[in-house]
Amino acid sequence: MKAREIRSRFLEYFAAHQHEVVTSSSLVPRDDPTLMFTNAGMNQFKAVFLGLEKRDYVRATSVQKCMRVSGKHNDLEEVGKDARHHTFFEMLGNWSFGDYYKRESIAWGWEFLTKEMGLDPERLWVSVYKDDDESFGIWEKEVGVPAGRIVRLGDIEQGDEENFWSMADTGPCGPCTEIHYDQGEAQKCDHPDGCFVGVCDCDRWLELWNHVFMEFDRQEGGKLIPLPMKSVDTGLGFERLVTVMQGKQSNYETDVFTPMIARVAELSDRAPEGEDRISMQVIADHARACAFTVADGAIPSNQDRGYVVRRILRRAARHGHLLGLEKPFLFEIADVVIAEMGDAYPELVERRERILEVIRKEEERFGRTLAGGLQVYAEFKAAMSRDGRTEISGAEAFKLHDTFGFPVDLTAVVAEEDGFTVDRTGFSVCMEEQRARSGSERVYREGLGAWQPVADADLAGYRGAFTGYDALTGSGQPVALRAAGDQVHLLLDATPFYGESGGQVGDSGTITLQPAGTVLKVVDTQAAEEGSSLVLAGTVEDLLPALAAAESVDQVVDADARLSTMRHHTATHLLHAALRRVLGDHVEQAGSVVDPRRLRFDFRHDQALTADELTQVERLVQDRILDNRPVVRHDDMALDDARGRGAMALFGEKYGDRVRVIEIHGGAQANQAAPDAGDLFSLELCGGTHCLATGDIGPFRIVGEGSVSAGVRRIEAVAGIVARDLTHRDRDQLAALGRVLRSDGAGYSEQVDELLAEQKALRKELSGQRSASAQAGLEDALAAPQAIGDLRLVAAAVPADDKDAFLKLGDHVRDKLGTAGVVVLAADIGGKAMVLVTLTSDLVASKRLHAGNLVKEIAAAAGGRGGGRPNMAQAGLPDAAAVATVLAAAPGVVETQAG
Repeated sequence: MKAREIRSRFLEYFAAHQHEVVTSSSLVPRDDPTLMFTNAGMNQFKAVFLGLEKRDYVRATSVQKCMRVSGKHNDLEEVGKDARHHTFFEMLGNWSFGDYYKRESIAWGWEFLTKEMGLDPERLWVSVYKDDDESFGIWEKEVGVPAGRIVRLGDIEQGDEENFWSMADTGPCGPCTEIHYDQGEAQKCDHPDGCFVGVCDCDRWLELWNHVFMEFDRQEGGKLIPLPMKSVDTGLGFERLVTVMQGKQSNYETDVFTPMIARVAELSDRAPEGEDRISMQVIADHARACAFTVADGAIPSNQDRGYVVRRILRRAARHGHLLGLEKPFLFEIADVVIAEMGDAYPELVERRERILEVIRKEEERFGRTLAGGLQVYAEFKAAMSRDGRTEISGAEAFKLHDTFGFPVDLTAVVAEEDGFTVDRTGFSVCMEEQRARSGSERVYREGLGAWQPVADADLAGYRGAFTGYDALTGSGQPVALRAAGDQVHLLLDATPFYGESGGQVGDSGTITLQPAGTVLKVVDTQAAEEGSSLVLAGTVEDLLPALAAAESVDQVVDADARLSTMRHHTATHLLHAALRRVLGDHVEQAGSVVDPRRLRFDFRHDQALTADELTQVERLVQDRILDNRPVVRHDDMALDDARGRGAMALFGEKYGDRVRVIEIHGGAQANQAAPDAGDLFSLELCGGTHCLATGDIGPFRIVGEGSVSAGVRRIEAVAGIVARDLTHRDRDQLAALGRVLRSDGAGYSEQVDELLAEQKALRKELSGQRSASAQAGLEDALAAPQAIGDLRLVAAAVPADDKDAFLKLGDHVRDKLGTAGVVVLAADIGGKAMVLVTLTSDLVASKRLHAGNLVKEIAAAAGGRGGGRPNMAQAGLPDAAAVATVLAAAPGVVETQAG
């Protein structure tokens, strides 16, 4: 049975048992900042299990995309070496939210495996948690599994969590029962305590399906609190099931992986055997991981999820080098992944170009650093030989990581080839030291000097007070200052100036030193560990005496700029909430900028917003502004309480035990002054400054929407005075347009459409004339095509206004040749050079030549890339100068490939 069929049969089975078929959630968790990647099918239902969310169904089934490469489930270093470890994998699952429980879950699991899949019941074993007599009884008395094939495991009181499942250190958990498949005596191990379920971890006993019976919410410290309802969470390993169904011993031998491995073998011209087989398995797995993570918006970088993706990609690239693949290749394997899995995951097909582009560029980037890194490694290797060492030090491994981007496991792979090991503990120490330095030394990289106390202030652990939530003026005492290039940073014991953080820009204004009356301009305010840092023009030497003599510092924030910033910040919260209501709860903030002139909001969403969606979002924000409800500020809320209420938190942000929360209501009961629990519109953790009421925002307009990267969109908007002024400018422009167009004619848009249509028709007529001229110019070449054996070749540079005209010229020449004809045309179209190959139908039918193969080799002569169908293919060229090069190369390529 093929993998595709197994996947669909699973969903069909549970759909027939009244389960809602739920689409896989993204690999990038949308609403759970504790997760790097989605690592289990139940992640998207976590809030349901906790009783914080209700769905309109109580039974669900899904095939979930999963990644386990970090934290508790770190499998990366084992991937490719054995039969079962993977980074990306699929989890078949079914869930009950307070509906059915153990009896149904167990019965359906057994029936699906033995009846639907046809597995031999005699080869299935079962494990249960040690005290779970109910599950034991169901297996033995109702399903009919002999007691000798049911094993009791685990004891959480003794720290043994076998058959007691939890998603993480905290969260939903409960006892579970697992179904194992006996792969036979041939896979038996020689474990000293015997080869048996729960004793050894060999390939004989293959765990297939875990049925978790959710009863508890594990708290910090390990305390188990009963959940509001008893639920079921099951996970059936898709790759493992396919392996059993196809009679294989390794997941990599199934049709889940063989197409990718076959492509690697083809590119490397090596057989999948021995060490080469391991490298091919690594590449096949990692190509899947890269394709899916990039599709879901995780782009290779040096931080967070992006760093994990970069590690995976570069590990695959290194194994490619072991196979002799010196040029970028992983993007081609990812293309196989898309072809094989695009029917089940259409987002792969929709984002194909972006996926391949990101992977290829990252491969190219790594290729430029790999040679230098290997050269430094060779120096380390020589030093180890001289010193008689067999271990690469932590400092050496860290240098390869920090300078050349080598993940430590990649260094370990290279070292292992030479019989060396890596001091991972020492490497971790170096990493921690770098993290510590990044905080303390960042100021020096930015040109900041050390703080100089104005008096005898002790700055150890010092934190100035911020008073700007409730005031725009205030008095403070100078504490310290430091150099910042041609500016100075001033620290006061209390200030209303907001330091730039959380996307909100810093305040500007003035300060007056008393009693001297010296006025200084504050050009910006930066956040520092010690408090808001006021940025002044001047030098420490000039300002220190005046500050030391000051008895106090009167401060005045630029009110117009602050109030405009506040309008944009509160509008940003409304925008975020509106986007989630219009587009869905997957929308998650990915960055923001809030200043007096505009707001910019980046968010996770897979496609451009339609005009209707933008209108809905804009109107929803405007409606909440018109509600004029209070913006409720919780300056000191427990983090757990905030999360319990559903406050939005950002992935990667570090929060203390106490947080600040901004709460906005609206919609139902909109005219009430007091918040109502039923009309909560926005609840976010936020340390910024905000309006007192939504009506203070004033006018609001969205001015732009676009793409930032794969899976991330950006909206720009304006509010308040800026939005008012924009409206006035638009009105003036419309009036000016009205003076140009016919006042007695159709509407403005209709008149503009008419003018554009007329322009388009004229351009089309001109293009037709140019095309006819180009065809006439090819008559000489058609009259005397170049003979290559029994073939006739027309190779020429042609003028073309656009790609469509270029392709039509190729069709024209091909049709004129009739039979045994090869057409190679090149053109510079709007600054983009291209080459086109077309073949007459007789050559395509005989499979003597393939246009895609021809264009690849012809374009490669000038550094171009491309491909296409057997009858027609095209390629891009680096520049217009390459046109002559490819035309000169064409006859030789045609002769070689024609044989």
